Amino acid sequence: MKRPVSTPLVFAGVVLALAGAATAGGALQTVNATLRGAASTVPADALQQDPWEQPLRTVAIATPRAAPEPMPLPRRARPNLLLDSERLQVARQALEAMPGLAGERLVVFHSIHFHDDGRIDIDLVDPQQPGHVDSYHYQRGQWRKGDAVNPQQFAPTITLRRSSTALANIDFDAVPRVTQALQQQRNALMRTPADVGHVYVVIRKGGKLAWLPDEVAGDRQTVRLRYDAKGNLQ
Repeated sequence: MKRPVSTPLVFAGVVLALAGAATAGGALQTVNATLRGAASTVPADALQQDPWEQPLRTVAIATPRAAPEPMPLPRRARPNLLLDSERLQVARQALEAMPGLAGERLVVFHSIHFHDDGRIDIDLVDPQQPGHVDSYHYQRGQWRKGDAVNPQQFAPTITLRRSSTALANIDFDAVPRVTQALQQQRNALMRTPADVGHVYVVIRKGGKLAWLPDEVAGDRQTVRLRYDAKGNLQ
């Protein structure tokens, strides 16, 4: 048979239960107060906004400015040897001073060709071996000896005996005169005249000099020109 629980024990249990409830209630109040305080420090819009929808920051990136394009320089006119008497004389003197030619009587075979870009082509008889002919070429202010020339390949019209003359008989100052006369005729007879780019002298029978070109084909007519040995238009 069970013994009834005594009244003092029941009273003590009730007191302990009430004390525990009071302690728990105080803890809940403390937690609630802490949560309310933390909530008060967070902005209201942050509490309502989805964290995945935070606005993106726009960062301005400085793009390098393109460097301005350089202004095109005006093209400088190419020096025209055909109109430059001084350069022609310098070229002649340089030829006469070449090793193997200096101090010799120079003889030209058949022709000399002058070009507006500064080139000159000439065939000279070898001073030491009169039966030999060599080509010489002037470019960029320098002479160089070229290949051997076979005069017999031009026979019988052109031969070493009948188609040669001393360099001293050929006036390089004739080149600008021939060029200017030829250009004037082209300007008068052609609607779009080309600039003269090539002038040459040919040695004919008896050492006679013929300056060429001696013809201008105009738009409506063709004109033949005649020069004397000095390049003067007759």
